[in-house]
Amino acid sequence: MMLELLLFPFFQRALITGLILGVLMAVLGVFVVLRRMSFFADAIGHSALTGIALGLLLKTDPFFAALVFALLVAAGIALLRHYSHLHLDTLLGVFFPAAVALGVIIVQLTPGFQTDLVSFLFGDILTVSNVDIVTSIIIAIVVGVILVTSGKRLLLITFNEALARSQGIAVPRYELLFLLMLAAVIAISIKLVGIILITAMIVIPAATAQNLTRSMSSMIGVSVAVSLIAVLVGMLSSALLSLPSGPTVVLVGATLFATSFLVARLRSA
Repeated sequence: MMLELLLFPFFQRALITGLILGVLMAVLGVFVVLRRMSFFADAIGHSALTGIALGLLLKTDPFFAALVFALLVAAGIALLRHYSHLHLDTLLGVFFPAAVALGVIIVQLTPGFQTDLVSFLFGDILTVSNVDIVTSIIIAIVVGVILVTSGKRLLLITFNEALARSQGIAVPRYELLFLLMLAAVIAISIKLVGIILITAMIVIPAATAQNLTRSMSSMIGVSVAVSLIAVLVGMLSSALLSLPSGPTVVLVGATLFATSFLVARLRSA
């Protein structure tokens, strides 16, 4: 039955997209966990609701609208952080509720949007199209090129921002670049796990890897492996058991995290 499932084009598209997004979220999730930016990922994910609602209201692709809106919110937060003395969590405390409030109002103004709300909130990876695959590949290539060319600077900023500044690295520029990358990945990953659960797939693989590893390279490798296992097992389980795909993927990831926590405790005992 599983082999038959893999023969369906819709499941092949979902699997390809899910694995690509899983890798992206796992890699960026390492930076998010180390920089303690989970709240930012959550804020961007929830603000994407406003982008989706705007897309439906304006009769355009809701996920493209979510991508554009998420990028604008990320850029706004980065610029305000640079030009003001407010901390990131304070800025998020302003942007997060404002974006969600605007999204709720637009939802009420958009006829028929409420019927699609569950799929937007919790994801529906089985509805991905060839355009989604192409979009995921393009963003994956862009993120890969940025990490290859600027990864060392991003790592230095992650571990010691003061040292990075002393070495002449334009910290605000690279922070903006990272926030835009993260916002783009979050926006396109909504179809996988939805707005409500997107932060989980950013944080869980990296947190699991942090329990098991001691170096940056191994943390990234384990994070990617955990994310791929969660996506693959979660999608197959959801299809075979007729369960919602997003929550199933997250539950598999959470199970892996719990296992890693126990392993870490046994090691330290």
